[in-house]
Order: sequence, then structure tokens, then C-alpha cells
Amino acid sequence: MAARRDWLLGRFPWARSRSSVDCAAAECNESSDCASESSLTERDSHLMDVLREVIALRQAGDVQASLALVDRSLAEGMSSNYLLDNRARALAQLNRENEAIQIWEFLSECGDLELQEKSKRLVKLARQQQCRFVLQHSVYLSHNGHAHEALAVLDRAQAGGIENDMLLDNRARIFVQLNRHIEAISIWKKLSQSDPKKYNAILINQLVGALQLICRSQGWNVQYFNRDLETLDALEKGVLKECELLRKRGYAQPLIQLVDKALESGFESPWLVIAKANALIELEKFVDAQNLLNHFKDSVHEQHALAAMEQMLDALSGDVEVELVVRAAVRLKAKGDLDAAQDLLVKALLQNHSCVVYEETLQQLLVERGEKNPALQAFELFLGEAEKMQTAALISGQ
Repeated sequence: MAARRDWLLGRFPWARSRSSVDCAAAECNESSDCASESSLTERDSHLMDVLREVIALRQAGDVQASLALVDRSLAEGMSSNYLLDNRARALAQLNRENEAIQIWEFLSECGDLELQEKSKRLVKLARQQQCRFVLQHSVYLSHNGHAHEALAVLDRAQAGGIENDMLLDNRARIFVQLNRHIEAISIWKKLSQSDPKKYNAILINQLVGALQLICRSQGWNVQYFNRDLETLDALEKGVLKECELLRKRGYAQPLIQLVDKALESGFESPWLVIAKANALIELEKFVDAQNLLNHFKDSVHEQHALAAMEQMLDALSGDVEVELVVRAAVRLKAKGDLDAAQDLLVKALLQNHSCVVYEETLQQLLVERGEKNPALQAFELFLGEAEKMQTAALISGQ
């Protein structure tokens, strides 16, 4: 506001509250753009004549002439907030709303209380009119298949400070047209915080559509959540029940996809994270499960869920170690260093000789190296490495 005031005072240095003139210039009709004639000096009488002519020209439809008269009077040194008000009205009629709004925002802090309130109301009306025009333009473009152009209209308006709930809702609908559902959901989630009755149904409808689409793409028909749900909590509970059903039926990959979309859409239940971790474990992706749980557990406040996560992490430690060793062996093999891969697996097997994964991976490596009897060769390697370790221990103990 201070910047707009400086802009106005810089352009029109006399544009300050002057009670001897402005208080005499009370409005005489509903549109509040005419002044009274009580207690006027000769200078005030001239101002009233100018105001009447300015208003008459504008009401007759000659808005340009009305604006020119105001500007000429201001340039000649005539000072009145009511001249500024009439200038703003002319600018608004000429679709120069931003300039009009700057003036009315300045006048909303002037010394005339009546003019203050009127200016605030006119700022509000002008911004509403701007929003209606932008909305009509963007809706027309989007309905005619020009979603990108419609979004560009909204972007320009937003950059100019023109935005309200209707424009945000329209932006979300255009995002849906552009298959940018997550951005649309984010907007409706924000809008639902201030007006849940109006926007919750839209939000739930979009969330259900996006989540069901993920399930269908994975060959799964949803059973526990649909568009008839009335609250976000009910939808989240439905998604959790669907995850449990997917787990029981062995659909680990669809479960992971569903949880990812739910978390991406703004759901925050830690039980969704736990459901995904269980699915990763089913797929023997132990490291991924551990990383997932570690990523989320610090932000979990529900004690029961936090305890479940900690318990899962403890149980995962052994499987994670095995997976990391196997991954390292695979990397060494990919580099062509088969001896190093073999040595790593033999030593790991010595540390955990009951680990079937180490044994199978080692035998597979030996097959690739041309061994005819990989099981026997693996056993001999195991014994050889055990003897080396025993010998080293005896030497160090002497």
C-alpha cells in the first residue's frame, strides 16, 4: 500500500486529504460520484462544476472525455480526492482496472471515512470483476480444447495479483484436463480447508478417481473405497482396508503403487507406510523397506505405529545385511571381478553358514565360472576358507 501511495503522490503531489474540499464533496446519489454544494468557497465552487461535468460526460458514455477533463484539472493544480475517485471510475470503465484499483486503495486510507469505505468496496468489486473476466476467458478456452492456453491466462492473472477461490478451482479443473491430477488435488485440498462443505466432495471425487485408476492399471478392481464416501478420513480408512486385502491376496506391486499415489496425494497415515514396507519385504526388497521406514519414522507421532515401525526395522536387520552382500557381489561380477565376488560370498557364508541366499548365489557364480559340480565346489571353498581362518587364529594366539 505504501508503494501505491508513493506512486500516486509522485504523479500527483497534491493528492492528499484536504478536508476543506473533500468533506464538502459528499456524494449525492447511490453511485457516490457527485458532490454537494454546501459551504463552498469560490475555488470549491469551481471544483464542483468540474466534478459535475466529469460525471455528466461519463454517464453520457463519453468516458475518454471525462478522463481527459479529470487529468487536465489535476495537471492545472486542482486537488481533490473526489477527482481521483472519478478518475478511477473512468479507468475502470475503460478496462484499466489495475490503475483504478491503485487509486481506490490509496483513497481507502484518506481522511474522509465515507470515501474510505466506498473505495474499499470499489476495490473489492473491481477485483471481483477482474476475476470474473479471467474466469470466463479461461473457461471458454478450456471448454474449447485449449487447456494450455487457459492455464496461461490463469498464470498471467495470478502474476498480476488476480486470484480467488473460483480461479483456483478452475485451475485445478484445467490440471485434470492436462492429466496433472496431483496438482489439482493439492489445490482442492487447500480450498477444502477454508470451505470443506463446498470442496470436500470435489476433492474426494478426484482422489478416488486417481487411486482407482492406479489399481485398475495394475489389474485390480477396488472394493473398499468409492466416490460415495463423505470424508477424507473415511477415504483413508478405505484405502488402508484395500491395502490389507491386496496383501492377503498377494498383490504386492499394486499395493505399492496404491500407497505411493496415496502418499503423493497428501495422505499422511503411517499405516500406509507400514503397508508398503510389508509389500517390499514380500518382494524381498529389504533395503528399500528399511530406507522407507527410516525416512518416515521420525515424523510419526502415533505411538502404536511408531512401535510397529521400530519392530519391523529390528526384524529387517539380518535380511538387509544379506541383501547388501549379494548386491555387492553382483556389482563385482558386473565389473568382471569374479574372484572378488566369490571371495566375498565365501566369507559371508562363513559368518552366516545357514544363509541359503549366500549359498545359492555362490553356486550360481560357480556355474557361470564353468564349474560342473557347484554345490561340491562351494563346500570345498567354504572348508578352505574355514581352515585359513583357523590357522590364522592359531598363529595369532601363539
